[in-house]
Parts: sequence; C-alpha cells; structure tokens
Amino acid sequence: MQIGDTVYFSLGEWNCSIGTDGTVGCDLTVPAATMNVLYAGVQVPVPNVPAILIDSTVLPAHPQWNSNGSHTLAGGNPGLTPIAQVSGHDPRFSITYAGATCQITFNGTAVCTSMGHGFSQRGPVPFGY
Repeated sequence: MQIGDTVYFSLGEWNCSIGTDGTVGCDLTVPAATMNVLYAGVQVPVPNVPAILIDSTVLPAHPQWNSNGSHTLAGGNPGLTPIAQVSGHDPRFSITYAGATCQITFNGTAVCTSMGHGFSQRGPVPFGY
C-alpha cells in the first residue's frame, strides 16, 4: 500500500516500508535478541533489535532502535500478493520500489536489498550485510 512517497507491506511477521530514496526498514513483531551485522568482513552480534534499516550505501543493514513503529501502519501492513513461481526456487512474494527489493524466498527466508546492502532472516537471528 502506497501512502505518499512510501510503500508499506508485511514481510512475513515484519511490517516494512520503502521510501523513494530506497531506504528500507522493517519493524520486527518480536524484537530479535541479537542481529549479526557483517562489518569490515567480520560478523558482529548486536543485541536487542526491534527494527532493521538500510539507509546508506556505506553502512551495512543495521538495527534501528529509534523506529518506534515507523514502518508500521495502524492495524498492521498489508501482505504482499503471491507471485507465480516458474520453478521451485523462485520467490513466493516480492516487491520492488525505488531500487529496493524485498521478498519471501521459496524456503521462507525474508530478504531485503537496497543501496548495495541487504538483510535476511531464516530462523531466530537476522543477518545484515
């Protein structure tokens, strides 16, 4: 759902938004105890992650502690429309806007990419790169 210049959607249990500058953020329904962020070739565990953000071409995807639900509409965000899968490895849901792409892959992994960086989650720990 587009409101103004921002697109809002849910990615599994995450409420996400993409702005016209390609900034991608997701509020996590249940904050992650840790998030692994790939920084200078090293995975750095970061604690207590309520939201994830891609907002820079220089920095990897990282926690956003001051989101305060800014990626979530009142009542929650609408789900993405399922897409036709040509093969069993195609994404099940996908959205592209302002150079950013978010999807639920064939195996249920949530993935977003923008500005040369991305984040994903399959299991309890999100990963930013």
